[in-house]
Amino acid sequence: MKEKCLISFSGGRTSAYMMYRLINEYSDKYEFKVVYANTGKEDEKTLEFIDKCSKEWNIDIVWVEGVYRDDNGKPFSKKGWSVRHKVVNFETASRNGEPFEELISLLGIPSDNAPFCSFQLKKYPIESYMKSIGWKKYKIAIGIRNDEVDRISLGATKRGVIYPLIQKEFFPTIKPTILAWFKINSFDLTCSPNLGNCDFCYKKGIETHIKAIEDKPNGLDWWQDMTNKYSHFMPREMKKGFNPPYNFYRKNMSPSDLLALKKLSDRQLKIIFEEEKLSGCSESCEVEW
Repeated sequence: MKEKCLISFSGGRTSAYMMYRLINEYSDKYEFKVVYANTGKEDEKTLEFIDKCSKEWNIDIVWVEGVYRDDNGKPFSKKGWSVRHKVVNFETASRNGEPFEELISLLGIPSDNAPFCSFQLKKYPIESYMKSIGWKKYKIAIGIRNDEVDRISLGATKRGVIYPLIQKEFFPTIKPTILAWFKINSFDLTCSPNLGNCDFCYKKGIETHIKAIEDKPNGLDWWQDMTNKYSHFMPREMKKGFNPPYNFYRKNMSPSDLLALKKLSDRQLKIIFEEEKLSGCSESCEVEW
């Protein structure tokens, strides 16, 4: 009997490469289910890439989005923590951050001081879907490469997580190999690397955001709108001394602050970028299991 395995597909090259090889080389051992969780803030080219992966490789990719309120607009839990899901597809997937705003309206703005969005927008909706199809016990394949082992979650393997791009029993792989593989593939991800994952995710560094503004000049509009609506809303207990306004970005910067930084000279920006590199913050947003 085959072992069940969830492929948590992020929509990036590394995750796609892992998915392709697992399904084509390990389907004799595992029964796979591929699920992608859409937040509504992914770049359109990412969504197009996911759709191509499904069609070009003949892989069934289930698209889900988090649902946090019932049909009457009431949270599923009085504390706002209960998450359900709905199944969407390329055509019906949210493009304007609808699931994200629904979450923010219950839990406030996520940030480094309140990093809950990956769980709420990705992990829990995927788990809700897996429960709905009757899967209770299964492995979870995560696309973290052999050149980024420092990103492995401690204790994750005990929770059933596998890392095919790291573990010797699968196919340890580094980034240059994946880039070379896609150069000879029939299609590739054309999204700017600065806009990967959620386009202006708070996990990205200031330098990435400044470059992303050049790629997508109006990209911060939604994030500023959320800031205008919810920067003084925080229903959860916060760290002592952390007071409103609550903003998405590092050092409690708002989207308008990022736009102001964009106007600085190259010399000034270089100093800021060099200081930030010392922090060693991650810019990835694989689902944390």
